[in-house]
Amino acid sequence: MNTQRYQKGLTFWSLCFVLGVLAFVLFVGFKLIPPYLTDMNISKALEQLSKQSDVGSMSKGEAGEVLRKQFEIDGIEGAIKLDKDFTIEPRGKGQKLLRIRYEEVIPLFANMSILIEFDHQKTVKSGDG
Repeated sequence: MNTQRYQKGLTFWSLCFVLGVLAFVLFVGFKLIPPYLTDMNISKALEQLSKQSDVGSMSKGEAGEVLRKQFEIDGIEGAIKLDKDFTIEPRGKGQKLLRIRYEEVIPLFANMSILIEFDHQKTVKSGDG
């Protein structure tokens, strides 16, 4: 007869390892939630701007002011720099491209951080085409 006993379950060290990995994943996850929630509001503001009837005839400054007001309402006014991150590009045949492209750096610990790049675009009819 074989009297060797087999281990069942986790040892103390394997349990510590599993809990450590779980703690790290939760730590990183909780650090990433706020930037993505902010990004959802930025995307929503760009969507609302693109649905305005006069957006095609707005200058970058006017459209930026509309976005700034929406950001202020949503409480995200410091998230991006509209003069650098917001652009309006002509797309020929009476169209313009509204684009918000920005990066966010999330510090983790010591000299480690996470870089997230966001890029939102909406094509609208131009008021001058």
